[in-house]
Amino acid sequence: PRALFKGLTPALVRQSTYGSLRYGIYAPIRDALCADLVTSDKSLPAQLPLERKVLAGAVTGALASAIANPTDLVKVRMQTDGMLERGRYRGVLDCFSQIVRSEGLLALWTGVGPTMGRATSLAAAELATYDELKWRFLASGAFQEGLSLHIAASFISGFAATIASSPFDVVKSRIMGQPVDPSGKPLLYHGTFQCLFKIMKTEGLTVLYRGFWPNFGRVVPRVITIFVVLEKLKASFG
Repeated sequence: PRALFKGLTPALVRQSTYGSLRYGIYAPIRDALCADLVTSDKSLPAQLPLERKVLAGAVTGALASAIANPTDLVKVRMQTDGMLERGRYRGVLDCFSQIVRSEGLLALWTGVGPTMGRATSLAAAELATYDELKWRFLASGAFQEGLSLHIAASFISGFAATIASSPFDVVKSRIMGQPVDPSGKPLLYHGTFQCLFKIMKTEGLTVLYRGFWPNFGRVVPRVITIFVVLEKLKASFG
């Protein structure tokens, strides 16, 4: 059972930075994008345009992932390292240190393109879907404010996020986990789109959704947990 939790520490480091940023800055960015809709009493209307929610989610995901890319790289490297008979890294800090020493500081942003692509699509789908569905469920009377509403909206939101992000997950993992030469130059893939087209050409389109259900099983419980906790915190602290 312990093997199932390999890579937990770098995953927690990554989630505590990227995740906190993503959920923390969505509402301020959304409200800023809707500033022209402020009513005479200086408040926003209950229903905001879906396209602005999608844009806010996309901007949020891109910013958060760009800032937190080093933690994502370390997570992928350490999880890939766990597949080797003799691992190269002794821990998170050692992984950071070895990457900087052997490949340079900017190497910490290896794969930032596919990482931002994944985060942009995931956040746009997840945050906008939850925001929109919550309002529509309340407006239609299908749900009342409460736990059942939050679980229903977040479940669908997590499913949408999995569909949107799965191809980028494959590309990101391939780029970040690929071997490099002694100078730190990647040996297999040289960019997001080159990697994407090479995968589709040599392995087929369906490979971009390889691992969809394990990904679904990871994303949906996380999304439900986060939104339920966030709603409880909002109800308690405003």
